[in-house]
Amino acid sequence: MRNQTDFLCEHTAKLGYHLIGLGEWDLNYGLEYLRKKEAQHGFRFLCANLRDSSGMLLFSASDVVEMGGLRIGIISVLDPALKIVTMSADSDEYRMDSPRDALDRELPQLREKTDLIVLLAHLASRETRQLLLDLGTEAGIDFVIEGHDARQYRRINKIEDTYLLAANDQGKYVGQLNILASRDGGVQDATLTVHALDTNSAQVDAIEKLVDEFKKENTKTADIAAPFAHPRTNGSPAGQFLGATNCAQCHSAEFSSYSQTAHARAFNTLIDKGQMNNADCVSCHVVGFYHENGYDRVADPNVFGRESLKNVQCEACHGYGTEHDRSGAWLTEARESCTTCHDSQNSPDFDYDSYWAKIAH
Repeated sequence: MRNQTDFLCEHTAKLGYHLIGLGEWDLNYGLEYLRKKEAQHGFRFLCANLRDSSGMLLFSASDVVEMGGLRIGIISVLDPALKIVTMSADSDEYRMDSPRDALDRELPQLREKTDLIVLLAHLASRETRQLLLDLGTEAGIDFVIEGHDARQYRRINKIEDTYLLAANDQGKYVGQLNILASRDGGVQDATLTVHALDTNSAQVDAIEKLVDEFKKENTKTADIAAPFAHPRTNGSPAGQFLGATNCAQCHSAEFSSYSQTAHARAFNTLIDKGQMNNADCVSCHVVGFYHENGYDRVADPNVFGRESLKNVQCEACHGYGTEHDRSGAWLTEARESCTTCHDSQNSPDFDYDSYWAKIAH
């Protein structure tokens, strides 16, 4: 939810963060929203390889900060294999250079004005390591902080002369890096301490209070339930969705197979991301969102089963249970229904055969 993002941005700034390596989720609410957050809170996102449709870099590739008498260059790259996730109504279009090309272009000029270089690498760990090997020691990167894989290093790793660290999973840890550097910027030694922010850690009362207040207010908002205001242009008033458990009475093997798929847990992904009240997202995670008598967040006691139509159940593909058809038409309808949600925007890599293999029944 956007208010959660607003809260995180506000307090990220208060914690003293100034530069942030762009990740694939940071454009969740579109470029204009992110620009406003940068202006409002004084932090900046960096990315050396993300461009708009005209070919212009969307963010600064790098920046230089002075600490401990040293000029430290910070540069960031994003994995082109990661899909930019956005719920913005704007049709922003992005394209990415390869991280290697971006660093080959940017590093020479950055080295000229810095003593140390830190790379923020929003890449899978194996991709980061391969990138460093490809660049070689002449690239002059002193430290790399990985920012995509949910992993942690309890000790410093090295690839050639580069120290390798990781920004740990979901802010659950704080990494403390101590560096011994010479006046000319050469790194003599570095040590790492990872602090877990768990129940054994000392609580910061002021922060705990702010989080508790936010959760309380957010829960109030979430509890205000109202029907989605959207047209139900499909189906008919006579049709009824019966729910997967009803289908299971005759199709037990198929139901057992379905229960193991991501479709059966589709609504939970919205809950995890706080998007269970976002109509644009909900429409593809429930049964019959645009159908008469389909899912709504407010159950209608006069409509059988509406309160149990969360997740991508049987009838999301096959249609109303009350119109069960044994002629084979249901199978054709199910196949054709896939691209309703697996379209070019939400599922650009969709291929029927490979996707079907994941849910075959």
